Amino acid sequence: MVNAVNLGLERAAVVGGTTTEVRNLMKDQLKHTGVDTGLFVVTGSGSDASRVTYGQYITISITGPRKFTDWSSGHPVSKSETVTVTKTIMSQYLP
Repeated sequence: MVNAVNLGLERAAVVGGTTTEVRNLMKDQLKHTGVDTGLFVVTGSGSDASRVTYGQYITISITGPRKFTDWSSGHPVSKSETVTVTKTIMSQYLP
């Protein structure tokens, strides 16, 4: 999830993507890991129609399941929790 957020922010900051383009890029990255992208929600502070402008701060969040093995009881127990990764970056995009 962290890598998907980083790639989405890089796209928005350098290429000047719209929130929709960033969301699609992030879900494509998740799809390559074999997870069900329908389980993830991506939100962004930018516009769905306009590219992020130079100097604007962009915040992207992704929320989804994290599956892991809990060993705290001395034996493995499969667990899942919902986590959110949020990052902010300033756009360097010059049209």
